[in-house]
Amino acid sequence: MRILIAEDDPVSRRVLEATLLKWNHEVIVARDGDEALRVLEQPDAPPLAILDWMMPGKDGVEVCRRVRETLTATPPYLILLTAKTEKEDVVAGLEAGADDYLTKPFARVELRARIEVGARVVGLQKRLADRVDELNQALAERERADASLRLSESRYRHLVENSLGLIFTHDLSGTLLSVNPAVARLLEYEPSELIGRKVSELIDPQHHELFAAYLERIREQSTETGLLQILTKSGEVRTWQYQNSRYEETGRETYVLGHAQDVTALKVAEARLRSLTVTDNLTGLHNQRGFFTLAKQHLKLSRRDRQPFSIIYADMDGLKQVNDTYGHLAGSQALQRIALILKNSFRAADVIARLGGDEFAILVVDMAAENIQIPISHLQTHLRRYNARRSHPFELSLSVGAVCVDPDSDATLEELLTKADQAMYEDKKSKRRLLSAEQDADQQSASSAEHAGESRLKRVS
Repeated sequence: MRILIAEDDPVSRRVLEATLLKWNHEVIVARDGDEALRVLEQPDAPPLAILDWMMPGKDGVEVCRRVRETLTATPPYLILLTAKTEKEDVVAGLEAGADDYLTKPFARVELRARIEVGARVVGLQKRLADRVDELNQALAERERADASLRLSESRYRHLVENSLGLIFTHDLSGTLLSVNPAVARLLEYEPSELIGRKVSELIDPQHHELFAAYLERIREQSTETGLLQILTKSGEVRTWQYQNSRYEETGRETYVLGHAQDVTALKVAEARLRSLTVTDNLTGLHNQRGFFTLAKQHLKLSRRDRQPFSIIYADMDGLKQVNDTYGHLAGSQALQRIALILKNSFRAADVIARLGGDEFAILVVDMAAENIQIPISHLQTHLRRYNARRSHPFELSLSVGAVCVDPDSDATLEELLTKADQAMYEDKKSKRRLLSAEQDADQQSASSAEHAGESRLKRVS
């Protein structure tokens, strides 16, 4: 630890400095109070200081008082070194801002103990300051997010308020009593075609039950808000956000006044945004986040329903060579072809993801250990068929490892992926050994042929 000692007596100063150096501290020396204060006012001031009470210029108490006038998240820990033992003097020193005091002549064991206390306090202050910085950064980020959200809400509100909305009335049975002309343009109807019709006739049939529940709620409460799927005349499904109010007027049948805005584009955008957070941009497969989200949920369901499943880890062979030889565009296209082959090799219920780079993972649902080779065999078959077309000057190949998950196992998803990755690596090493053996055989064959040719030349000569 960096420690400042301020002592005007040269003998005491050397003893104190030698003691601290022996304990492996970095020592900064000041010979009077003014010099000590200058050091403590620096941005990189030592976190702990031992100040003699009586010094030329400013004494130790005045230095403590001046240091405490400067507010900082990590104030230095100040120990007064004094020959004064009266309680009033000790209180005066502590009130001036000292954290601790040590009487002269000091015992080394006591000095060491008080420095260790100071070091702990300094460490706590540093951790607290770091935590405060983290909280301030989080608050600032929250402020930026809130500002961004408010801006988005403002833009959306402006869009809604300046667009043509649907304004209508219907009775408590759901029969339209009136509509504004905008609905004709938006839903491809004439207003006269809608008045007198049931609203349910304009709703996607799979949501008829939801509309019946809406009618029950609006009879019981005065307002109702929500989303509604409405069909245009041509059969297109549009999503509307409505806010309806029930009115009861004397001498008139109770009716509902509704206002709705077409939010189809917004909902599509939200769905696309959700998809982007879990989708790999290059291949269209799930990305690592999407895979972990779905796989962890499936792991819970598997343990609850006691259904086994398998995880396959696949690594594209030779991607670096493809990139180096044919360019990164060819490498990207190869990854896209691999993704397509994986989609064709597994079922729609299986979760296929690109974890990053040339690594893929597949969660194969309802797949026990004795059947795991079936989808792997399908995958290798699709690879062979693709390579047979010779669409590229290189072949596509995957090293594959699999682990079958027992529902009784308490292994985490990360542990299961690690096991599958290890199995894949063994497959890759096996391929390398086989390739090396083939290359050795080719070299031996070439060497034998060369020797044979030399023998024939000798006989001829």
